This record gives sequence, C-alpha cells and structure tokens, in this order.
Amino acid sequence: MVRGTFTISIIATLFISSSLYSGNSTKDDLTRKGITLTHPPMKDYGLKDYIYQSKDLPHSENVPWKLVCQMPYNCHFQPWMQIEAAVGKVIDLNSSNPLVLYLTKTEQYITLSGDQIYEAKNWISGEGAIYTIPAGVTVKSVKYRETGYATTFAGSFECNDNDYNILWKKGARTAYLCMRDWFYDCPDRERVGFWGDGTPELNQCFYAFDTSSHALCKDLVLRPLESGFYPGQQLEFMGQYGLWFYYMQTGDLESINKMYQQTRMFLMATYQFGRKKQWFDWGKDSKDVAVIENCFMYIDLKSLKNMALVTGHSNDTIAINTKLDSIKSGFNQNYWKGSYYMSDQVSIPDDRANAMAVNAGLADPSKWDAIYNHVLTKYFNSSCFFDRWVFEALCIMGKQEYALLRMYNRYKTMIPCSFTTLWEHYDRWWASRINAYDEGSSLNHGWNPPVLLLSQTIAGVSPEEPGWSTYHVFPKEAFLTSFKVVVPSVKGDIKIEMKKTAVEYSLGIISPGNTKAIVGIPKGSFTTLKSIKVNGRIIWNGSYVRVIKGISWGGEDSGYIKFIATPGKWNFVATGLLPLTSPKPLPISVPGDLKLDKKSWTATASVKDSLFLFSGDKIPIEVPAANAIDGDHWTGWRDMTAKQHPGQWLKLDMKKQEKFDKVVLDNTWAQWDSPNKYSVSVSNDDKDWGIPVATGSGQPGITSVDFPLQDARYLRITQTGTDTTYHWSVYEIDVYRRMK
Repeated sequence: MVRGTFTISIIATLFISSSLYSGNSTKDDLTRKGITLTHPPMKDYGLKDYIYQSKDLPHSENVPWKLVCQMPYNCHFQPWMQIEAAVGKVIDLNSSNPLVLYLTKTEQYITLSGDQIYEAKNWISGEGAIYTIPAGVTVKSVKYRETGYATTFAGSFECNDNDYNILWKKGARTAYLCMRDWFYDCPDRERVGFWGDGTPELNQCFYAFDTSSHALCKDLVLRPLESGFYPGQQLEFMGQYGLWFYYMQTGDLESINKMYQQTRMFLMATYQFGRKKQWFDWGKDSKDVAVIENCFMYIDLKSLKNMALVTGHSNDTIAINTKLDSIKSGFNQNYWKGSYYMSDQVSIPDDRANAMAVNAGLADPSKWDAIYNHVLTKYFNSSCFFDRWVFEALCIMGKQEYALLRMYNRYKTMIPCSFTTLWEHYDRWWASRINAYDEGSSLNHGWNPPVLLLSQTIAGVSPEEPGWSTYHVFPKEAFLTSFKVVVPSVKGDIKIEMKKTAVEYSLGIISPGNTKAIVGIPKGSFTTLKSIKVNGRIIWNGSYVRVIKGISWGGEDSGYIKFIATPGKWNFVATGLLPLTSPKPLPISVPGDLKLDKKSWTATASVKDSLFLFSGDKIPIEVPAANAIDGDHWTGWRDMTAKQHPGQWLKLDMKKQEKFDKVVLDNTWAQWDSPNKYSVSVSNDDKDWGIPVATGSGQPGITSVDFPLQDARYLRITQTGTDTTYHWSVYEIDVYRRMK
C-alpha cells in the first residue's frame, strides 16, 4: 500500500480501536483490552537450524562482522544465538528483509560475561537473519524459532507443468505468512487488515489450509464495516467473493445472520457511486471505476438477495430486485461501445472493467469474443490482486488456455526467483501514480490468487451448496495433461486426479462422507468423445446407458457431461480423441550444477562500500560488496554513486584456483538494476585479466552467464552499458561448475 506516514494514519483509522492492531500484539494483550478473537493461538515450531550460514561456526573476528543465515522459506521467526563474550558488547539481530524496519526496530542484546544464550523477544519475518557481531565476540551456535498461525497446509495442487506448481506453493506460503492476529496485507511493512487483501486471503484458506484457518475467516466476515475506509474494497468483499464465498465454504448461517442488516445497509443506502478514494485496485491508474463498481454492486446485490432468503428477510428482495434491475437496464446503454465496455472516465478500455462485466453476468455471451479480442488480450492494467477476476472471466468465456498463459507471463519473474513468496506488484513495478520500480513494495503480499485459481477454477472443485453438502468437479485444465488436487473441505478432504492422453481422459475422485459430487467430463477437452466408464463399467456412449450403484445421471450442457456421485472412490475414464498441443513450453529441467562454496571469499567493487536511503521513510540500508556473497538474496551490493555507466565492476577473490563455467547474478530484489551490458573476466594474479570469457546483456531479476570451463582464482563482472534510470546492483552472485 502507500508508504511512510500514511501507513500510520491507515492503521489509526481502519479500526475502532487502533491499539488492537499494533504490530506485535499477542492474544493475551488483546484479552486484557477486552477484545475476544475466535481464532486459535499461534503455533511454536520450536528452535530450528538454519539451512545456510555465511560463516562456519564457532567464529569470531577482531573487527565487527555480520553473520547472515538462511531459513528454508519466508516465515515469522525469532533469532537465537549462543555466544561467548565480555560484558557490555552490543549485538544487533534482525531480518535481512529491509521492510521489517518499517514496523520493528532492530533488536539489540547487551552481552553478559562468558558463555550465554539469547533469543530475540519479538517475531520478525523474512527468509534470512542478520546478526551484527562486535569484535572479540565468539558466536558458537545460531538457530531460529519459527512461529505462525495454528493451521496446517492441508490442501495441495500438482500438475505436469512445474511453473504452476511453484506458483501454487509460493502462493500458499504467501497466504500463510499473511495470517496471524488477522489477515495482513503483508507481515513486514504494514500488517494492516485491508478488506481488499483479506478477500483473496480468506478465499485461499479453504483450498490451502485445514479448518483451523476458518476462524480467521470468520473474524473478517464479522468485522464491522467502515464506510469511510476504501469502500470499494468492502464492495469487493460483500458478495460472492467474500461473505457468500465464506458461507458456501462453511455453511455458517449464524454469521450471515449477524451480518445481514449491516450488509443490507451498506449496499442499499451507505455506498455512494463515484466518490474519490473508493479503491478497487492498485495496478495502473486508468481504472474504469464507473463500470467496475456497477459490476461489483450487481454481484453483491445478487448475493444479498440470497442472504435475505436464507436469513428470513424475503420481503427485502423486492427492493433488492428493483436495484438490480436498475443497474442491468442501463448498463449496456451507458457503457457498451460496440467492442468493449468503457465509461467516459477513461480513454481506453480497461481489462478490469470488462472482466467484471463478464463475471457479473452483465456482459452476455454474444459480447465475449469482442471483449476477449479487443481488451483481455490487449490490456494488462490489473495488479496481482485484480488479475484474479480477469482470470476467472477468461475461464467463464472458455478461454482457460489463455488464462493460464496470462498467469504464467505475468508471474514470469516470480516463478524462477529464489524468494519463496509472491510479491505485491508484478516485476516490482508499482504502476499506480509513480509508474516505476517500487523498492518499498513487499515480496510477500497475501492478495496473490494462484492457490484459489488453480484449485478452484482450473481443477474445477467448488461447492454448489453451503458447507460442501453438494459440490462440483468441472475441470478447466486447458493444455495441462495431468493434475492432482486436495481440497480440505469442511466435510473432509476431497481428492481429485486428472490424466489425459491423446485417446483417454481419466478423472479420479475420492469424495468424503455426507456429500454429493457432480462430476463433469469436459467436452472441450475432446475433438471426439466416444464413451465414458466409471470404475471400469460403461455408463455413457452417446447417452446415459447404465445405472450403477452410487452413480446417477447429472445432465449435459454445452461444457460438460455430468454424473452425480455418492461418497467414495470413483474413477471416470472417457475415451475419444484429445488434442494435446500446448502454446506454452514446459519448464526446462536441467541437472543440478555444483555451486562453489563462497564462505571464505571476499568481494570488492569499483566504488567504496556505501548505503542508500530506503523508500519513503529513508531507512539507511548498507550495501557493501560483501553482501553479494553472503548467501542472502534480500541483501546486496549497489553502486549508489551514479546510474549505470561503463567501467563499474564487482570482483571476487575465491582465495584459491577454482574450476567454473557459469555465473549467476541475482538482483531480483532490485530487479531493474540488472546490468545493461556486462563482460566477465578471470585472473590468477589479479593483474592479467586477458580477454573477457563472456559478454552479454542483463535480464530483469536473474542473469545467467555460461562460458567455457575456467581455472582461476579471481572473477570480475564489469558493467559495460548505460542506463540513465537505474543503478547497478548485484544482490547475490553464485559461481558454478556445470555437471556434464
């Protein structure tokens, strides 16, 4: 969200009691304030070993030094250490994630005399810890204590294309990291409970985590509305994507009853169209708000009508229908321009607005091809947050192949990077207002939706009735040839496995008790569909032909041939002809290369070690050359003296001759600081460098450089290009010997 002091004002105004939402509040703190939260306590995972330490321990130096340690993934943690020291030495402990400094001061420990153990008092988040150690202190051992919301990763998604597996896993890790006292937007910079971020975070809980997570969802559902705080976010939450989504997943009618009058008042009287600061998305500022808010209001009113019926307020449906009719009757007349929807607020059509017209049902199927061809394949205004609705609209239109391609292309830099979570903005690029690289955007933002989209939409598993008493399995796998999904529903785990070949489509299902599953064989996956068997017996060969105990006919529509299954294990196999061509190349699997151990190396650069003032709060961040080889991709070396120009260099002394033929420069944290152009040189005496062994142009995020096998002690990367906008950074450099 917005940086600096504005964050503080948001926290103060968002909630009735701003003190409730201080960064490190515990459940006991909240109880003393007279506030009861329904979710369970945090889980203590105990002390754990880091997976990497920049120095072998025990270690001490006669000058101040830093020990940088890595966790296996982004988490909430408290650094721990065993040291030997004289009295009065000051040790700093913090995350390598600089955004933590927005909320949490660097914790300091003043040593006693002799052997001692200390564990940090406050949790922080990140993938690495930094211990700043004074001269003369011996560090004997370090660990970390992971804590987190008391739930488990009960859901899963795996398919034949590992890019999507990575996205699902990073998405689940991101969602978990943004859960604690409430749904955070991010756990480092703000920890604010925005409704916008909370909507996809709530959605993902039902596909990634066990039912313990539902209590946190209930807290969000029961939160009093704040009409003055970004009401557009609340409008996004009040219908099928928030309140009604929660009800369908849980069957919790009591909470819907409690929220009905508040929801009715917000939608029927409080919300005002056309106001400033409604907020619907970061993304690019060319938002067509008039179209977007009409679509969300229409969606919400349909959900409100359903809520009225299930809570005994059927008399309210007359007024709700009147408002629904009013929106629908004027929508096409006001906004349809022949090939797309657009209001007079914008000069070009908006992908967000047109997607929502499809999702709301206001764009009838006769308009879908025009919207697809003229808008959804041409414009990319939406952020990570709003792309969820573009994806869903594409799948409604039967364009799931393009939906998966769009997801891949927009997340292309997040998939291969070393960070284990998904970011606030695509490519670290904050399109809103400043339209430039945003160093202050978080690298773990809960509003990313791949978990939901892959499990619910692509695997096609979703409730038809509240609490999963009836649900459907309608796959939209597009060019994927296999997937396995586990959905941890309130009725128990639902397990689906799909495999397809050129002649066979297999859909296996394990359905829990007290459920009815509507299983659909997707017609669009076939050029010719001949027959369908279940558990080895033919049940369809052009029409439904056999009654099998536990299976009944579910009908047929333009998309699916459907069957109704009782609880148990069922295997549907359809035969025919299936096209298996894919517009997306599969990820390339390469043998594991040998990464050279760099703990004893030193790094120097063409400029003196310096710092930069981080983001709007001007937090000083050190960026010495040593950061480039400390094993942490959150810390790096930056040349802050000038923008990119020929002659800048970073040099490694590997202390002995090494054989190597590959260098990887990782500057994902400062993604647009990639070298404009580079050359790679080697030497054995730090004098004779010879001709470069490789030259080329940098890539955003990760630049991998291959060259013939070298045997040398020194390695130098020289920046040979010019960039008048960005500095040159190397956040981590690794040297490899490729395995033949």
